[in-house]
Amino acid sequence: MNSRIAIVIPCFKANKQVGIFTKKLLEICDFFKNKCLINIYIVNDSCPLNSWEQIQMRDNIKIIHHKNNLGVGAATLTGFKKALNDGNEYFIKMDADGQHPAEYLFELIPYLLSLPSNQLILVKGSRFSLPTKKEKIPFIRKLGSFILEPIAKISLSYKGLTDIANGFITLNQVTLEYIISERFLNPLEPRYLFESSILQACSNLGVEIHEFNMHSIYGAQWTSSMNSYQMIFPLLFFWTKSLISSLSSRYFYRFNFGSFLLITSLVNLLISALIFYFKVIPMIFKDIYVTPGNASAFTSLFILSVILFCFFIIYDFSNRVNVKRVFFRISAKKII
Repeated sequence: MNSRIAIVIPCFKANKQVGIFTKKLLEICDFFKNKCLINIYIVNDSCPLNSWEQIQMRDNIKIIHHKNNLGVGAATLTGFKKALNDGNEYFIKMDADGQHPAEYLFELIPYLLSLPSNQLILVKGSRFSLPTKKEKIPFIRKLGSFILEPIAKISLSYKGLTDIANGFITLNQVTLEYIISERFLNPLEPRYLFESSILQACSNLGVEIHEFNMHSIYGAQWTSSMNSYQMIFPLLFFWTKSLISSLSSRYFYRFNFGSFLLITSLVNLLISALIFYFKVIPMIFKDIYVTPGNASAFTSLFILSVILFCFFIIYDFSNRVNVKRVFFRISAKKII
């Protein structure tokens, strides 16, 4: 029996783009018709432009309508859950604006089918895993990645993860079921933080991540319904909160050597701060020489705190999971 693959496309303000993109997907469906059954789920997230009306309907295309605009994350989850209930085994999320080239599916689908079905695995695209020339990525997106991705990488339990906000993601059935399960603490964001919350859920569950290099299409007619400038502070808040949650989960809820290093470092830092505040500062304001004992205690505890924290960083980094690099031949070719 052929495997069933679902391509989920949240659709909002993708006028003049989703029809062309869907036509390309149908060509790929025909190419794989003897190997797997591909179903396309278009989730109309109450698009004011009725972009979905441009789609050429076929038996394997299903359109789901939201009465109100719920956001790209909520629309994707609607499509995922519908596809899961329909018996699909693999799930691919792509954007309706065509920035994810459909041609990658010629290699991505066979790779996805080759992965173990009983392991937690997420395969995602990355625009930044390799240096490229003349890459037409909007400046604000590059700036956002430069500022926010270091914080995101610290909060996640992975080494080598790039392009945190990339929306070209694929999962097998068991991974999707674990991520959306109400049994686990994996709250998924309904709007533009959806991809970030997916990675946070993967980190909490210990999902293996495979990342393939890709080129996005940002043509002259490309537009986005997301205001990138307005997203900087929400993303900063999200990843800061995620960092605190991740540290709590890895080192406070379960005790290990990293817990000892982190807690001891924080305790020494707190004690040194108290000595400085109650002993050193009052003497400075009263023009009294700081006693050697107080100065030595403050300096020793502060330096010890820094040393222990450095050891904690080394311990934390050494226990992170490596992201597997995947290279598709199409990435080395000019496809646009």
